[in-house]
Amino acid sequence: MRQPLRVCASLLLFLLAAVGISLPAMASSQDFTIRSFVEDLLVEKGLERSRATAMLADPRVAINTEIVIKNLFYSSPKPSEKQPLYMEIDPAYIEKGREFITSHSGTFTSIGYQWDVSPEIITAILIVESRLGTYPMRYNVFLAYTNLAVLLDPDYFARVQDRHIETYPLLSDERTIQRAQTRGRWAVNQLYGLIVLSDELEIDPLEIHGSFAGAMGPGQFIPTSFLTYGVDGDGDGRRDPFNIKDAMASIANYLTKAGWGEGASVEKKRKAVWHYNRSEIYVNTIMMLYRKLSEDKIYSPH
Repeated sequence: MRQPLRVCASLLLFLLAAVGISLPAMASSQDFTIRSFVEDLLVEKGLERSRATAMLADPRVAINTEIVIKNLFYSSPKPSEKQPLYMEIDPAYIEKGREFITSHSGTFTSIGYQWDVSPEIITAILIVESRLGTYPMRYNVFLAYTNLAVLLDPDYFARVQDRHIETYPLLSDERTIQRAQTRGRWAVNQLYGLIVLSDELEIDPLEIHGSFAGAMGPGQFIPTSFLTYGVDGDGDGRRDPFNIKDAMASIANYLTKAGWGEGASVEKKRKAVWHYNRSEIYVNTIMMLYRKLSEDKIYSPH
């Protein structure tokens, strides 16, 4: 169904060249076709074609197979060499976490009135996700999702394989191919969600930065999760994943919806954290920080 559009894209490039009009240097014929592919995906989700066309023609949008490699092979939490069941965490963040709880006591009090979620578990998540909101977010989120969405195009995935197969032989493995397809479908939903969220925040979606996996803000929410669970934590009438107080309240809301309660069993608490990031190493690390931050509890919202 999309093949005629690809032919039209190539023909358009030919006609533009014939009359002396050139696209930006980065936009090869192949890249132009890829942009048309993602444009169709966004239109199928409900975005107006004119807007999808304008976004994907923006010179800030680039085709970058390195983002694909990072997401296919480096997105899972990395275990520590000394303690392989846990992520590597600087012990200094235990004390920093306690200081964070003290300095944000007012926000935690407000959270405690609405959700049965302690400062310690919220802080544990913020330590791992963004070093308490201090970790630099270097990647363009729109770009990350665009490059992952185009994995649904077999021609593009073949291009990724050709470019990286020597370093990553698992690119030819059937499980990796299936993972790429799953990641591509996920990314289409996130890309559309990013646009919806940017409209709500009245910001340019191409100016949003986060992780290479497209997670945003101190709580590292993906767009669809924040649209579902994001809440206003500072009472300004706006929910913003980049606002630390909104992120804190949104984590509390997310965990509660996932089954967290301070009086719940360890198993139920672990399951709630697992929903936040579906990795046993991640869950182990969060629960370890939660215990350490609670050892000498200096504050309670109740």
